[in-house]
Amino acid sequence: MALVFIKYGIDHPAEKIKLATAKADDDVVLLQNGVYWLLDSVETKTKGKISVLREDLLARGYAEDLSKHPLIDYHGLVKLIEKQERFIG
Repeated sequence: MALVFIKYGIDHPAEKIKLATAKADDDVVLLQNGVYWLLDSVETKTKGKISVLREDLLARGYAEDLSKHPLIDYHGLVKLIEKQERFIG
């Protein structure tokens, strides 16, 4: 089990690898410019459970209804960090 941070946009090769290798019991969090993956059908690129940092989505001018995935705040992010054994940033 791991927490996978996706913080760069859809053209970043390392993010593509992290998404492709995430397992079903991993939590994948889209934050910073990683929220742009929502525009590229991120759910087809990973088996992990996807969450989106609400503040970063809103900071980039998108409405909350853009995401089909759960929106979390910083408190929710801390809970995920505490839950998982390791993280991949």
